[in-house]
This record gives sequence, C-alpha cells and structure tokens, in this order.
Amino acid sequence: MKRIFFIAISILTISNLCNSQSKLGNESITGSGGIRIKFDNGNIISNNSIYYNSYFYHGNSCICDTSGNLILASDGYNVYNNIGNYIDGGDTLVPNDFYINQNGWSVLSQSSIFLPMDSEKYYFITPAMSDVRFADCQANNNCHFDLLLYNVIDMNANAGAGKVVRRMQPLMENARLRKTQMMACRHGNGKNWWLLKHEGDSANVHVFLFTQDSVYDKGVQMFNGPIWGVWDTRGQSTFNSDGSQYATTSHGDGSGLIMLADFDRCYGILSNSRVIQMPIGSQHFPSDTTIMESLSVGLCYSPNNKYLYVISMSNIYQYDLQDSTWFHVAGLDTSILQFQNYETAYLGQDSKIYIGNASGISKQMSVIDNPDIKGAGCNFCPRCLRLDSLGANAYVGTPPCMPNYGLGARECWPLQNENLKEKEKEWLVYPNPAYQNIYIKNARGKKKTLYNLSGQVISSTTKDEIDVSKYAKGLYFIQIENAVRKVIIE
Repeated sequence: MKRIFFIAISILTISNLCNSQSKLGNESITGSGGIRIKFDNGNIISNNSIYYNSYFYHGNSCICDTSGNLILASDGYNVYNNIGNYIDGGDTLVPNDFYINQNGWSVLSQSSIFLPMDSEKYYFITPAMSDVRFADCQANNNCHFDLLLYNVIDMNANAGAGKVVRRMQPLMENARLRKTQMMACRHGNGKNWWLLKHEGDSANVHVFLFTQDSVYDKGVQMFNGPIWGVWDTRGQSTFNSDGSQYATTSHGDGSGLIMLADFDRCYGILSNSRVIQMPIGSQHFPSDTTIMESLSVGLCYSPNNKYLYVISMSNIYQYDLQDSTWFHVAGLDTSILQFQNYETAYLGQDSKIYIGNASGISKQMSVIDNPDIKGAGCNFCPRCLRLDSLGANAYVGTPPCMPNYGLGARECWPLQNENLKEKEKEWLVYPNPAYQNIYIKNARGKKKTLYNLSGQVISSTTKDEIDVSKYAKGLYFIQIENAVRKVIIE
C-alpha cells in the first residue's frame, strides 16, 4: 500500500508541474520587430514590437514562465529577454561568418527551440554552419549544416536577469544535417526532453536526451525514406498532442512526401514508420503557370489526434489518419501575384491552428478554427489573425517553434502498480514461453509493441499474432496501451 501511495503522489506531483508548465507557450513572438501575441483566457491580445532591430520571421522561438508571461525570445541566432535586450551572453550564438551572412537572424524554419528544466534553467538549441563549412558553401555550393549547438541559460544568474552560462556547446560536429526539421517532445517522466533532428539527404533521425544536468546523444535511427533532397530551407517536424505520433516533411525536391511514425516517449524510439504523399496542388506558380504545386512545408496534428494538416506553399490539406482520406481545406486566399505563400503551422493555446506566411510582409495569419472537425467543418479562416491596427511595420512571419510544454507524464514500463496489473488481466499472452508465435487474446485492434530487454522496439502491430522465431532467446516485454507483460522466447 505504501508503494502505491508513493507512486500516486509522484504522478500527482509531476502532473501538477506539467499543468503549471502548460502556460509556457502562452505568448508568441513573430514578425518584424517581434510582434507579441498573447493567448489570455480565450482572448488573443496583440502588442506592438519591442525587439526593434530584430526579425522573427521563420527561425523564431520563445518561452513564458508558469504564469504565461514572456521570459525569453529568439530570432534563431540570438536570445533576448522580455524587454527586448540581449540576455547576458545571448548574442551571436552561431559561428560568426554564417551569422553575418544571414544578417543576424534566421530565415530557416525550426532553427531554434527552448527546453525548460527545473530551477529556472533552460536549454536553447540551434543548428548551424561552421566557418569551414560556410567557406566551402560559398566556394563549392556545398551548403549542408554541420553543427548542432546547445546553450544553457540560468535565469537565477546575473541578479535574476538571467545569463547564458554555457555557450555554443556542440551536440554534433562535422555532421550532415538538414537545415530545418527539428522538434522536441517531453520524456515520459514529465521532466526531461527528447530532441529529434533530421540528417541531410536521408530519412535518418538523430535523437538526444536533455536532462537537468546532462545532454546525451542517443544515436541515429535509420529509415528507408523519404529522402527530400538538398533544397531544405523550409520544412517542419511535429508531434501529436500526447507525443505518441510523429510527422515530418520538407519542400526538398517538391515531392510532397511526409514521414509518419509512432513515438515512444519513455525510450525516444520511432517505430512503424510509413510514408504518405500529399495531393498535387491545383494552384500554379506565378513565375511558371505550367508547374503544379506540391511543396510540403508545414504540418500540424489536430488536438484530438484524428487529423494531420499538411501545409504546402499555396494549399492546405487535411489528412484523416483513420481512413487515409484527404480533404482540400484551402488554396490561394488572394490573387497569385499578391499571395504571401503559406508556411509552418502550430497549435495555439486556444486549440486553433495558426498558419504563418513565407514572405514576411503580411499583417495577418490564417487560422483553422475547428481543427477537430472533418472536412469543411474545420472552418479555415484566411488571414483572420489580423495585426493591422499595430502600425505600418506590424508584419508577421510564422508562429514560433515551440514543443508541447504542457504535455504530462506517463508511466514508463516496467514500472507497475495495481491498476496496471488489473489491466493486464483483461488480455492474455500465450504460449509463454514461446518458440514460434505468440498470440494475444482480448486485445483485438489494439497496438501491441514488443521490446527487448534494453527497451528497444523490435515489433509493433495491431494483429493478434507475432512471429518471434527470428528473435534471440531471452526475456522480452509486450506492451498494450499502458500495461506491460513479460514474454520469454526459447
């Protein structure tokens, strides 16, 4: 009884922590000079810019405190405080030659992110190009990113004003990375973070674990496809609301390919990967009206996890994850010569999806008001987040790159309690030990995941039969929903 009580208290404590952190994404910084958009009790409050000489168009990110008040913001390559100044040590957080070439701010989507830890500590991560790689890029057009850098920010330092206490620490050097497609998901323990970053010219994914005191390189997970090509200045990776599903895309070679996979928040493992292709768009390019458009640049799951919204340069689609059907949500919202091009999309605190602009000279964002509704009922509203009243220079770009800060904890096997043991009684695994096949009874249609002793996913299926003859003898675990049972293979 004491053990059950302890587990309950631990879960309650982590749950309360994550509830308080749900407001860490309460404010967005976007556009010229950093327009502030705050989600406040269901109302959106827009404020004039405070970062007068900065541009938050594509590589922008930010984070609030547990009360929903802005703490830190980034244009991709610098970190600012909540009054528009560099935080101590927060300027030029990428190599100097690349920084100067990019005019001191990022034009690349998902090129910065903040990860919160205990005791007012934050990680800030950004991919970049070393001076050597930049010189090769200029001379030979060999322009992939070769660095992934992290910084540690202590907001208790500098008399409470905050300071970057560790600058430009390499997560990866001499690497071959995509410029975009970086996203994080909270660990199943409710405190740590997984960071996923895509490799250049391949479908491989590098995985890192951020804890309170350390950062761990968990290696690369390899996949057969898709391969998007070297044109990678636009793209997006995203997780669904409970962190169990992952999606990523890039405009790359214009193939419109999207990678989907299951994600294990406890072990940082992607599994059951598959590739889908967005429909070929009905809109043409202004420069060449003979070309049909299929450049996928953004993704966002609906809050209920039933739909994936796929954003291309001039089209928005809804993909039904249950029946694999597509619905064309929207095309151009103005003439083709005046259109600003759609960009990355993120779920707001009000459960609406906000879609940015590629050009950065628009004063509005488009909104999907009811993303949980199938078809036209999702209610696409073109340019309905309007900032016209904020002045002549109130131009917006994209929503900031933010993970789901409010995602709570989940129990990671093989931790057990009495409730999980009761769930296990609902389904049977036989024979056990097994030699050829194992069968699962009373779990029809549910996902069955087989792990080895080190926690690696070796099989994932919804079938009630698993062929285990190809696996080495030993102890394994089979997981169905949140319940886990031991399986012996002989």
